[in-house]
Amino acid sequence: MHKKILIVDDDTGVSNSLAMLIREEGYLVDNTSDSGEGALLIKKNRYDVGIFDYKMKGLNGIDLLKMIKNKNPRCVVFIISGMLDIDTLNAEEDVVSLGANIINKPFDVEALFKKIRIINSTQV
Repeated sequence: MHKKILIVDDDTGVSNSLAMLIREEGYLVDNTSDSGEGALLIKKNRYDVGIFDYKMKGLNGIDLLKMIKNKNPRCVVFIISGMLDIDTLNAEEDVVSLGANIINKPFDVEALFKKIRIINSTQV
């Protein structure tokens, strides 16, 4: 059974394009460009994978990481960030302790798919 994925990126183009590509792979995907809506989706649903932009208006990717891990500690989270944010992001203690994967923008979608496929085949 395919995993349920949540994508939250305030760049609507990134959110919609990534969601479309992941759906084409056969996954169940919810996506939004509004971090507040992302928080509501986390409260309503159980996700196996989260893909969150680091810098957004309102809640940021770390806030969403904490929320989703609180609900499902086994959820695998990818935080995507521009190059200028990586040092700051690496310094965030919660990113390391919660086991989030950091992905630089621009990123290789196929490499992300490979990681998601591995998660799909190994998680119960």
